[in-house]
Amino acid sequence: MRFAIWSVVLAVLAVGIALLARQSDGYVVIVAAPYRVELSLNLLVLGVLAGYVAFHLLARLAETLLAIPNRVAAYREERARNRARQSLNDALIAFFQGRFASAEKSASIAMESDESRGVAAIIAARSAHELGRFSEREQFLDQAKGAPAVDQARLTTLADLLLAQGRHEEALAVLKDLAGRDARNVRLLRMRLASETALKRWDDALATTNALAKLGGIPETEATATRRAAHLGNLNRKAQDAVALTQYWKHLPNELRLDPSIAATAARFHLALGGNAEAQLIVEDALAAGWDTGLVALYADCAGTSAVHLIERGEKWLRSHARDPALLLTLGKLCMKQGLWGKAQSYIEASLALEPTHEGHMTLAALMERIGKPQEASRHFRKSAELAG
Repeated sequence: MRFAIWSVVLAVLAVGIALLARQSDGYVVIVAAPYRVELSLNLLVLGVLAGYVAFHLLARLAETLLAIPNRVAAYREERARNRARQSLNDALIAFFQGRFASAEKSASIAMESDESRGVAAIIAARSAHELGRFSEREQFLDQAKGAPAVDQARLTTLADLLLAQGRHEEALAVLKDLAGRDARNVRLLRMRLASETALKRWDDALATTNALAKLGGIPETEATATRRAAHLGNLNRKAQDAVALTQYWKHLPNELRLDPSIAATAARFHLALGGNAEAQLIVEDALAAGWDTGLVALYADCAGTSAVHLIERGEKWLRSHARDPALLLTLGKLCMKQGLWGKAQSYIEASLALEPTHEGHMTLAALMERIGKPQEASRHFRKSAELAG
């Protein structure tokens, strides 16, 4: 449609110009002594137009010729960029296929382009790491330095690779630097938590776990397990100091004080320091919150000079846990400490009837020795040895 319109317009113009030229009888005289040239006006107009067209064409030709070097350079740059993009794509495919040597080679080619140098260097570094070539890995990472986004990716990669090598101190130093740039990055926080846990920096691990939990970056079950491990680690560090152990226990959240593993650990440390009363209270509180056979077994060691209170508490528990072999064995041990030999024998034998154990037979053997029945003691020692084997 546009072509038809322009054709009509040009035809009209041509007809108009032809009519004007036909009616024009003027002429032009050009004098340049001693020469004189006389031309018709129509011829002069045609000459001027032809000269303009010729000049325009020559100028375009000159411009085209002058632009050839730049066009060639641009073509070569574009071809190099395309080659780099293809090499980067090949490197990514090879890396995820596990062909790390090929990935490193393709990434090295992609690094020739400024556009893809940072990303390609990171891929090359990861490939070199997988191949165990750690010096080359460091060189590639140095070449990845550049824009802030690429530099953050470089440092994240470095921290990740250091973690994989078990170089937790160095990884943590890099991660602390990254934390100043992006404190809410879940991946960085999880890597930091792994380093802090490996280095047993329990207070830092607790803080990082809480930060991850707020961001929804860690499942609740994993967060609970991490907090448990951190508190157990801190309790272990205070195991030789009764005052520090007591103070730390007081500041623990209530739900953690009732955790069976934490309660059992704290109770054992108090018992080792002679804190039977503290251990007894810890075990009783935890058992009131939830029954646990491990804590029940530990309860027998909490008796001080008198086991009467503990026996009374244990017999109350027996009303709802009558067939718990651990509770029956614990009551047997407590009765032995109190010198109640008959009750002790009844409880231990009832425990063994439900679940024969090495500890149960050893306890009954010790009781038999105390009450002067060496043959019975020998029999139970043999049974305990069989179970131990």
